[in-house]
Amino acid sequence: MEISRKENISPVDALLSLTQTAMGRSSYVESVLVEKLKAHVDKGGNPLRPPAYLHEWLEESRQERKLAAQTAKQAIDAGVMVALAQQRDLDGSLVADAVAAALDSLPLEPEQRMKALGAAQRRLLDAD
Repeated sequence: MEISRKENISPVDALLSLTQTAMGRSSYVESVLVEKLKAHVDKGGNPLRPPAYLHEWLEESRQERKLAAQTAKQAIDAGVMVALAQQRDLDGSLVADAVAAALDSLPLEPEQRMKALGAAQRRLLDAD
């Protein structure tokens, strides 16, 4: 992501920052909308029938909430992908350690050990 390169932060952190910004904007628009609707009601207006000038703010509110939700979902998806990649790396390390421990327990010549490790590596690479 371009923002992560400019700010020297991870893509996940960039998305989290953008989510916070979007939520801040959404909160601001909501506060303006509440203030204007309260003034409308204080003047005797019906709260269920906002005046036409509030329709723009209502639409802006919807758009800001939608943008915040989309950005939050992207951040969640990115975080999930990072977690899955970390889990896969951990699983690979555990498999490698288990294979090495199994081979260490056998009285193998170095050539036999290398052949067994090569077979395990080929099998694991084929699984991808």
